Amino acid sequence: MILYHGNTEKAITEIIEEGMLLDKFKSYGDKHYLGDGFYFYNDLKQAEHWAKMKVTRSKKYFGQNWAVLKCSVTYDEEYFLDLDFREQQDFFFNEMKRLDKQLKEKELEIGEYSDAYFCNYLSRILDLVMVSKTFVYKDKHNIYPPLFSNNKTSPYAKTRHFRTEKQFVIRDKRIVSRLSKVM
Repeated sequence: MILYHGNTEKAITEIIEEGMLLDKFKSYGDKHYLGDGFYFYNDLKQAEHWAKMKVTRSKKYFGQNWAVLKCSVTYDEEYFLDLDFREQQDFFFNEMKRLDKQLKEKELEIGEYSDAYFCNYLSRILDLVMVSKTFVYKDKHNIYPPLFSNNKTSPYAKTRHFRTEKQFVIRDKRIVSRLSKVM
């Protein structure tokens, strides 16, 4: 699979020079929906968009040049959880219910539970090397029509379609090869 990572030009250059993903560019924390790892897109334009946002909206990176990394990813399907497939979604939610039940039975509490926490948990117990999911793109600037309808008859309001982005989090950098800068 070919995947793309948008970042600052400095970060992309450093990764290419080292010939591998560098831990200092790994994402951690609850704001990353798929858990800890290196975030990628399978869409070059989406990675470009992300890189541009990073250098224009973040005070830390403001004014820096952006770039996109292209790489090849080789993985065993058994260690890849793609949450766009119904069967894998069912597994995800059933495991979430199972964990919740165990916590209640043992009268344990998790202080701050999040999707990131649960993806990290599943990745640890299943030795996952990659997790992916398509998310609805949050339109904070009201560029796209905000109204929609679930009416079964016309006329429909404005739309039922919204921008999406499929994210991939690589948890094991050993599955990545053939690194190159594309932009």
